[in-house]
Amino acid sequence: MSDYLDPGNEELLKDFFDEAQSQVELLEENILLLENEPDNRDAVDEIFRAAHTLKGGAATVEMTEISEFTHLLEDVLDEIRSGDLRVTTDVIDVILNSLDIIKEMLESRLSGSRYSKDISERQKSLESFIGSAKNTGTTTETVFKKEKEKEKEPPRETELTNRGVSELIRETG
Repeated sequence: MSDYLDPGNEELLKDFFDEAQSQVELLEENILLLENEPDNRDAVDEIFRAAHTLKGGAATVEMTEISEFTHLLEDVLDEIRSGDLRVTTDVIDVILNSLDIIKEMLESRLSGSRYSKDISERQKSLESFIGSAKNTGTTTETVFKKEKEKEKEPPRETELTNRGVSELIRETG
């Protein structure tokens, strides 16, 4: 009798692919929700948990290409979760494209082969989001704090004189 956790165990592999499909569905559902609601913390948490579960399952069955790539995606999601990366259209696009690669990796393994396409550009895209907000000092909290401060500021009254208007016209050409 083979050990259940043996990566070659057919029952383990079946369970892995069933679980992976569930996690991919959760990822898709919540990424699309996050695309429409960038501040939805519940969606961010669900996406992170699904990626973490998928990564761990892939590592258990020794599908390192899936585990390592999903780990990189998980790092980006952790940046969002911690407030160090703001959810933008670019971030969502990279996450969705990464999910497509994960699906292709799973399909390859399901058909008995290993994923062999070059994913270095997508990896670079993901890596560019990791730590980038920290390096620029722009975090989600910083952005939200600045937006809140602007909301609290009373409108400024500006008095333009003829001289001020003339200077403005000259400066803007």
